[in-house]
Amino acid sequence: MYSIDIKIDGIERRKRSTGVLHLAAGFFLLAKSLDYFKFSGYQQLGYVLPFFFVVFLCLVYGFMKRKIDAGSRYNHWVRTIEVLSFTVLGILMISKGRPIDYIILFAWAIICLFLMFTERKMFHDAKMFFKKDGIFIPGYFYNKQVFWYNIKEIVARQDFVTIFYPNNKFMQYEVMDEMNDTELAEINKFCKSQIDQKQPVE
Repeated sequence: MYSIDIKIDGIERRKRSTGVLHLAAGFFLLAKSLDYFKFSGYQQLGYVLPFFFVVFLCLVYGFMKRKIDAGSRYNHWVRTIEVLSFTVLGILMISKGRPIDYIILFAWAIICLFLMFTERKMFHDAKMFFKKDGIFIPGYFYNKQVFWYNIKEIVARQDFVTIFYPNNKFMQYEVMDEMNDTELAEINKFCKSQIDQKQPVE
């Protein structure tokens, strides 16, 4: 099996928006934490303080993400904390707030959970895999499999991987790895051997 790190369409825009989404989560958590504190008659500060700490974490991480975590090593953990915070605050809000308050909190927990998985894929799993049963191209939710018998030719270079199909169409993906000529030669040889073993679909 071989693999190459590639660029997913739209990924750079999504990466740039990650910090903004952390800020949005932090500000909304702050607003709902203050609501809970008000609904409880300003009597449960001990319950609210942990949420204020999470708000501080989200805001600092959102504003300074490029400086303190350029590789997004901690993004997944911050999202996990956000999911837990919105869920717990939503549960607490059931006995204090209005239905709309805890419904929105649970909705934010789901949104952060969704972001947690898609961002993990975006930052850490953008690899194209070359296996005996086909090529696996990364996406936001799952890897798309392309079978060898559907491929006419593959050319892997330092800058792009190009997949040619029998209908004169092709797909091209930008390579994010620094790969040497030996590695590329091995990948191209492996791909050619797999394609030659399969009969193309008529």
